[in-house]
Amino acid sequence: MEGKAQHYAILVVDIEKFGSRGNPTQATLRKRMYELLEHALDEAGIDHRAEPRPVDRGDGVFWLLPGSVPKTELTGRFVYLLQAALRAHARHSSADAALRLRAALHYGEVAWDGRGWVGEDLNTACRIVDFQPLRDALGAGTRSALALAVSDPWYRAVVRHDYPEIDSRTYQAVRFDAKEIKGSKVWIRVPGYDTPPGIEPFVADEDPGTPVGAEGEGTAPGNPGKNHNLVNAQVQAQQVVAGDQIVNGSLQFGTWPGPGSATGDR
Repeated sequence: MEGKAQHYAILVVDIEKFGSRGNPTQATLRKRMYELLEHALDEAGIDHRAEPRPVDRGDGVFWLLPGSVPKTELTGRFVYLLQAALRAHARHSSADAALRLRAALHYGEVAWDGRGWVGEDLNTACRIVDFQPLRDALGAGTRSALALAVSDPWYRAVVRHDYPEIDSRTYQAVRFDAKEIKGSKVWIRVPGYDTPPGIEPFVADEDPGTPVGAEGEGTAPGNPGKNHNLVNAQVQAQQVVAGDQIVNGSLQFGTWPGPGSATGDR
């Protein structure tokens, strides 16, 4: 339906180190990738045979699946079945014919413009599958043949609820900066690992404008349950408020655990 955006679950898959193989091997890997993906989707009970059909990306594919597809099954059973199929392939393949995949899951509005598919959400899904930390996680996760990344909206809608066959503890948030996307995050999982290897955890941007005593970890006024970090702060002829304590004068502070504690380093 040209020009009208529709809601889809977006699956994007890429083959690791595809360009380093010879043409005959590339053709074999592409054929095998489609076979394993279709088998895993079928076994997971996910309808993938209706329009639109998968779109080839050379070293991978993207699939626009109906918005009614159960995202829990895509995240849980489909990923489990795909990993199992990839491991079975690995037991009977040479190093040159190794098939290891990066996969991304996102959802959103995508439209057909008469020549191809267009939409910011599709762009985001393709950015995710090419994201360097996802590549690093697959490279470091030698026990696995698959690395999965889900967008933050997908994580919040599906993963964090810990539905059957989904364990949110195995996902690691990573800062996501890619072209026009800044300061977002994606969640990475490598099947077979408690936490994905080879990546740094998400670190949010600091807010340099937060004043002393503003709401937040370590600075909330009147909140004795928080640690109040005044590490090596030199106070001269001014007043510092931490929790419900007021300090005047020139003092050197270590870490003050909060009111009611006898272990403060003052």
